[in-house]
Amino acid sequence: MSRGLLILILIFCAACTSDEVVRSNKTGFTNIYKNIFFSFTNSNEKKITPSKIIYDQKWLASYKQPIIAISASERSNKVTLVALGDYKDTLTWVSADGISLSFFNGILIATRGYSQDLIESRNEYKNQIFKGYQKSYKKTFRYLDGENEYEDLIFTCTIKNRLNHVTKILNISLNTTKFTETCNSETKNHENYFLVLPGTNIVLKSKQWISPSQGSLLIYNYYAFQNDIIG
Repeated sequence: MSRGLLILILIFCAACTSDEVVRSNKTGFTNIYKNIFFSFTNSNEKKITPSKIIYDQKWLASYKQPIIAISASERSNKVTLVALGDYKDTLTWVSADGISLSFFNGILIATRGYSQDLIESRNEYKNQIFKGYQKSYKKTFRYLDGENEYEDLIFTCTIKNRLNHVTKILNISLNTTKFTETCNSETKNHENYFLVLPGTNIVLKSKQWISPSQGSLLIYNYYAFQNDIIG
C-alpha cells in the first residue's frame, strides 16, 4: 500500500471519528439544555389542566426565576419563558421547547423556533415610540426564505396613544397608557398594541405581529411584578 493512500485512509477515519464525537457532544448538550428548561416548568401546572390555571400573584410566586408568558389569543393556553440573557439592551427569553423571543424595551425584534422566524426587526424610532412620537416611520422585518436568502418586509407605521387605559393582569387592575401601532406594506398589514406603565417604557402586556405564517402573539410581562416595579 502506497504511503499516500495510507495517509488518505487515516484522514478519512479521523474525520469519521471527529464527526461521531461532534454528534455525541451535540446530543449531550441538547439533553442538558432540555433538562435545564424543563426543570423551570411550574410543578402546579403539571397537575392542573391549563384552562383551570388561575394566573394570579400566588401562581407567579411559585416561580423563582424571571418569567414572561405568551399566547396566541386571550383564550389559548399560555407558554412560560424564562430569561436567557441581556445583551446591549436586548433581553432574550426562552421556553422549555426552545422557542426564544428577543426584545428591545418591550418591542419584539427577533424570534427563534418558529416555522417562519423574525431574523431581525429594524426601526430607527424604537427608542421614541413610547414618548409620544407622532410621525410615521419605517420598520423592516427580515426573514430567511427557502433558499437561505434574506427576504425583507418594509412597513410604514403610525402610532397613537390613549391615556388611563385600565388593564387587568394577574388579577390586578392598573392604569396604563395604550399605544396602538398600525403598519402597512405593499402586501401585508398588521396592528400591534402595547400597554405601558405610565411615565416609563415598561410594557406590561402587548400584542405583536411576528410574521405572515405565525401572525401575532400576546405577550405578558410578569417580570415587572417579580422585580418589585409594581407593588
